[in-house]
Amino acid sequence: MKLSIIVPVYNVELFLEKCIQSVFHQDIPHETYEIIAVNDGSTDSSPVILEKLQKTISNLKIIHQDNKGLSGARNSGFDFATGDYLLCVDSDDYILPNSLHKLISLAEDHQLDLLEFGAQGVDENKNVIYSLAKSSNGQVITGEQYLAEIRYMGSACNKLYNRDFLNAHKLRFMEGVYIEDIEFNTRVVFKANKVLATDYIAAHFLQRLGSITRTKNFTKKEKMMFDIHIVLKSINDFTENEVTKKSSAYIPLKRRVSSLIATLLIRVLKDSKTTSTKKEIIKKLKEDNLYPISYKPETKDKKYFLIFSNIYPLFSLGNFFCSTYNRMRYGK
Repeated sequence: MKLSIIVPVYNVELFLEKCIQSVFHQDIPHETYEIIAVNDGSTDSSPVILEKLQKTISNLKIIHQDNKGLSGARNSGFDFATGDYLLCVDSDDYILPNSLHKLISLAEDHQLDLLEFGAQGVDENKNVIYSLAKSSNGQVITGEQYLAEIRYMGSACNKLYNRDFLNAHKLRFMEGVYIEDIEFNTRVVFKANKVLATDYIAAHFLQRLGSITRTKNFTKKEKMMFDIHIVLKSINDFTENEVTKKSSAYIPLKRRVSSLIATLLIRVLKDSKTTSTKKEIIKKLKEDNLYPISYKPETKDKKYFLIFSNIYPLFSLGNFFCSTYNRMRYGK
């Protein structure tokens, strides 16, 4: 078995069949890979759709479990998988035609621990919103070198993972938090010995209003803020304790942490309805010695934002006006 494709499924009845069909109608023999759909406690017709699809898709396997969230579903799929390589595909996304042969060939020919490929974000009318693609110019490099030289993408859905490599290092997703991909991939990339990036576009990521990054639910927005803190703290701790200052990857990872802090503080300004959330976030960052921010973030826009946010009275004033606006617009 060359490949296991992990598809977490939770209440995605409108998108599920297109996703599964996209990974079934590919350019490698069906007997060489398996599609593992993890039904994560869906309450809509997703389980029925999976059972129907299984009648005509010979390599589709279904796991049913109580809801554990996206990370828990992926971890279950990883544990069940038998393929040499693992590919995560979210159930509202899809793999482009005639893509798997190229990806598998690259991974096998170079005996990679990790392959990163290109992807595009699309709206529900198939309009391309953004394109993401990195390239190591055909060179296989270490994960440490990759972190130092290439700003890897946080997503877990534009990568092939070597299953033996993941298992040897006991690498799994942090469960119960949003944006778990970036935390997982930080550990994966650093520990990898053979990494290659290709700018070949193999996947489309659907950008829909119901996703967590676009939700209007304030409870979910607040959870996202505190989860970003959990993730950036985990990455920072990993950088200090395992990467260490002697590594060429140390500064790039510290800059990534700074970028995540900027993302968190921007969300505090935009999404918090009270100043108490801001105070709690700042308190946690100070306790972790992460505020004021010491390292430059990865992008210029966040660099300028951090100049403002590092001056606490200015940031407090900005938070007050934003919180007042949110209360007036959305209510308490």
